[in-house]
Amino acid sequence: MAPEHTDLSRKRFMVCIDEVQQNFVFGEQFKGRYARTLTLSDGSTRTIELTPMMRNGMPVVEFKDTGGVTYMGLNGTTTNGRLMIQIRDFDLPEAEWQRYSTGHPDFVPAGFTQGIEILNDDTTSMEFVTTVLIEHLGLDRPESLRKMLEIHTRGGAVFATPTFEDAERIAAQITEAAGKGGYPLVCRAVSLVPAP
Repeated sequence: MAPEHTDLSRKRFMVCIDEVQQNFVFGEQFKGRYARTLTLSDGSTRTIELTPMMRNGMPVVEFKDTGGVTYMGLNGTTTNGRLMIQIRDFDLPEAEWQRYSTGHPDFVPAGFTQGIEILNDDTTSMEFVTTVLIEHLGLDRPESLRKMLEIHTRGGAVFATPTFEDAERIAAQITEAAGKGGYPLVCRAVSLVPAP
């Protein structure tokens, strides 16, 4: 079945842009094309351009990052060096939003309400991720190895926590450890519970 051909320049999207050390954009809406120049924590600048389009018969978002070009899904997350970019189709029906409440809906186990999300990248060592899972989430070594491989092969994983405050604390600890180790590991608190 061919995807529905639609004028993507008229659709509304929502974008979030994060660096390991800071959030640049959260939930900003755009139509047609989105561009922003960011100053990273090390003082360097990156220009981000996002353009929804049809490519090879599929709806995608063209992602330009200071000269480099890649493509991502309309409801997806990608990491590019130290940045994490998330795109959401703002006009999805409310029921569909629940599937996309975290960066990767296929990571979400049944009954998950809040916790942390860890995304794969091309720099962070597998041993570091395994150690983080043992030290910060209390997993034993065999389970931490299994979850590390899940992050590596599926692109990420979520881990439930008793409260969102616990998730924020653990995500901050993991992010701090990654920064000290020189790794761009993306770890953040996520929740499927709507804000009051």
